[in-house]
Amino acid sequence: MALLRSLTSGVSSLRSHQQRLDVISNNIANVNTIGFKASEALFAEQLAQTLAAATAPSAVFGGRNPLQIGLGVRMGAVRTDFAQGALRTTNRPLDAALNGEGFFIYRLNGVSYYSRAGALSLDRDGNIVDSTTGAIIQGYNIVRDTNGRPIKDANGFNVLARQLSGLRIDPGVRSAPRQTETISLSGNLNATLATGETAQASVTIYDNVGNTHILQLTFTKTANPGEFTLSATLDGNALTLPTTTVQFNPDGSLASPLNMSIAGADLNAALGGGAQPFDGTKTLTIELARAGDLLSGITQFAASSTLTVSQQDGFPPGDLQNLSIDSTGKIIGLFTNGQSEILGQLAIARFSNPAGLTRDGNGMFVVSPNSGLPIVGTAVEIFQSTSVVGGALEESNVDLTEQFADMISTQRAFEAAARTITVSDQLLQEVTNLKR
Repeated sequence: MALLRSLTSGVSSLRSHQQRLDVISNNIANVNTIGFKASEALFAEQLAQTLAAATAPSAVFGGRNPLQIGLGVRMGAVRTDFAQGALRTTNRPLDAALNGEGFFIYRLNGVSYYSRAGALSLDRDGNIVDSTTGAIIQGYNIVRDTNGRPIKDANGFNVLARQLSGLRIDPGVRSAPRQTETISLSGNLNATLATGETAQASVTIYDNVGNTHILQLTFTKTANPGEFTLSATLDGNALTLPTTTVQFNPDGSLASPLNMSIAGADLNAALGGGAQPFDGTKTLTIELARAGDLLSGITQFAASSTLTVSQQDGFPPGDLQNLSIDSTGKIIGLFTNGQSEILGQLAIARFSNPAGLTRDGNGMFVVSPNSGLPIVGTAVEIFQSTSVVGGALEESNVDLTEQFADMISTQRAFEAAARTITVSDQLLQEVTNLKR
């Protein structure tokens, strides 16, 4: 019966708008869910029934369009909106948000997940995990030698292994000590010093295991113009220097030597007693002035002696004090010895069709046949349009105004579909009454 067609069309509308309301309700429910991406329901017309086919024009009659009656509506697609959500500062050191395209990579029970949520924390084993699921975030850990010490590059930074793995920070991580290798002097030696008068500078230096030692340098004026003798002690013991004469130019700038190097073996010899606290393969360079910038080092002007050590590059061991994440996703550890070290780096994944990812709950997505495989890289360095914001989280991108407007239009459409069913029922009732 033809009236049943209007009933089924009305039912399909009720069903479709109920599904649309489900989508809207889910969006509203997740308005405060970190990293949530809103969905949009798209409808498609059901297959139409053709009562008469189209005809072409002829010499007698004009052409006629097809005579078709639609059979209702269906849910055509549920589309995910991956627009950027607002960033909220949390000041938690391990929280991270993505500004731009891409996803954090997680792994749980052998399955890779992708998410915009970056509420991270440390578990008891030092794994960096998603706070809601315990999934371990993936990235690049530091490279260690056979003794477990981090391997450094030429600039003294920890080297990262470019192999994707679960990020982990050892619970007892420490900053290893560094033996002092360079000392820089600055200040003035009074040009009016009499023969035999001295000026001194002392500095604390560090050996290979982080012990401190006092290095004292003594400049003694000689009878020759612009000339000083240099002597040194280490913890009060005489230290052999490669040169003992320092000469200044007539204008007060340093002539020679600009620097001198002391072998590690000589440092150990000064301590005596068979002690070997300094690495014998390293040298201690004392920089008196820099070539091309002589006034940055020690000078000999007619002014008070202000000799001082402006810099030394050694430091003791340190305990982890705080963590932070920079724009490239590098996890930076700040230690009690004042050093900052790279402890790992977050990896970012991009997809050729992110809308094709399959939702898996908990703000996680998994790869689908239509999403494409992940392209893994790092923020800023590889994906230049994406940056990581440390100490922040990305809010849900649900627009409540839009959702409430969609809810009203869905409600009205549902009511109208219900009314078509009511009217169809009344017409069917009239037909059945014809028998009376």
